[in-house]
Amino acid sequence: MQKFAQINMYILAAFWLAFAVNFVMPFGGSLGTGVLWAGVVFLVLHVIELAVVYSKLKAVGRAGSADIMAVLAFGILYWKPLLKE
Repeated sequence: MQKFAQINMYILAAFWLAFAVNFVMPFGGSLGTGVLWAGVVFLVLHVIELAVVYSKLKAVGRAGSADIMAVLAFGILYWKPLLKE
């Protein structure tokens, strides 16, 4: 399961890189629009997720700015293992 989460984190990192590149130099056609909307949806969902788990992260001492950015980028793949400890 750890390998699965790590592979998904790499995929999400690649997606966020593509989102940032698309933001600076938009991709042509519907690909650019799709990447933009997918990024916006992911970001909104991860902000909601952060609002739900922030107090739990604070309780385990993992509510710093790096942790917040990681939750916004990777979501449950980042915070779930932290709360198991």
